[in-house]
Amino acid sequence: MVKCVSKCVLAVALVSGLTGCVLAPQTIELAQQYDIADVGVVMPQRDALVRVVDNRNDFRGDQIGHRGGRLPENSPLNIQDELKEVLTQRLQSSMAQLGFGGSSPLPPLKVQLDINTFGFTCNEGVIVNECSLEFSFLMTVMAENATFTKPYSVTESRGLAVSPTQEYNQQWVNEALDKVWARMFSDAELRQALNVR
Repeated sequence: MVKCVSKCVLAVALVSGLTGCVLAPQTIELAQQYDIADVGVVMPQRDALVRVVDNRNDFRGDQIGHRGGRLPENSPLNIQDELKEVLTQRLQSSMAQLGFGGSSPLPPLKVQLDINTFGFTCNEGVIVNECSLEFSFLMTVMAENATFTKPYSVTESRGLAVSPTQEYNQQWVNEALDKVWARMFSDAELRQALNVR
């Protein structure tokens, strides 16, 4: 009898190990503001019309990826609101830091941020031990008869001992977004297009 129970317990453990577990969904907070290191000032003073376009094909709305595991489609990684709305707030905040806003005889500058990729994925299977993220944007600045466009991106992968927690994912995603944002707003070509001195 004891042998039979032991065999049954062992069989259940083996089946459980082979099937793996479905990871729970996570929702992380994406920072809506980034403090630009070298602010400068726009010359001459003018306002800016900001637009964010979500061109992603893999994830939509507030989903930015999945946590991997046995059924990754049931283990999404989401943010607090639609990505387009969160990055609109972030871009408006950055433009305000550069001095855009207020009244001016000049027509507003038009600034568009295209989200081409904003994805976070982890490996499928029984054990989740590797995750990666990729963010790619296209910034466009339109002023009078001049148009400036330039891509900015970041790609990172990490090996992990266990499936990452909500806090870990939140910190990593925000750090990576800050990296590409810093690259963008310290870029001399973009600052020239914005007339920021």
